[in-house]
Amino acid sequence: MEYIKSFVPATERGLLPAYLIFVSVVAMGNTFQSFSTLAYTNRIYNGLFVPNPRLPSTSMQSLTPASSKDAEKAKGQVTPLAGRLFGVYTFMAGLIRFYAAYEIENPRLYQLAIWTHIIAAAHFTSEALIYGGINSSTIFGGPPAFPFLAAYGGLFWMLSQYSNYVAA
Repeated sequence: MEYIKSFVPATERGLLPAYLIFVSVVAMGNTFQSFSTLAYTNRIYNGLFVPNPRLPSTSMQSLTPASSKDAEKAKGQVTPLAGRLFGVYTFMAGLIRFYAAYEIENPRLYQLAIWTHIIAAAHFTSEALIYGGINSSTIFGGPPAFPFLAAYGGLFWMLSQYSNYVAA
């Protein structure tokens, strides 16, 4: 048990470093699954879309959220490329959080870790409320709940504990 404890960052001031390690490990696991299957990414990005015939396929609005009458021909937006891109971003965010957990007093690393949460929160929120890539009805009870909780929970926790870990 002592051997395992030697890898856990110091938690005398609170559990934030342990949380950062946890979300880092989850992110790294998510990275590996993003390169091997789209199943889990499709559970988060669960919005369905249909082509907009009035726009060229290169337009950012070439797909529109599907209505109930279009459900049979609707498709998700997650592609192998999108899955790999999400995996690379997730790995980068996890790596920053991992380093921040062990150097929690370093203001630059702490702030970078805060930014990973801001970017994640902005991304998931915009996919749910603007772009429709996440079905907003599943945010609080479906697979997208964990990314939202991790993004916003981690952000508020890190902001509220800044002065506890980073000397002025």
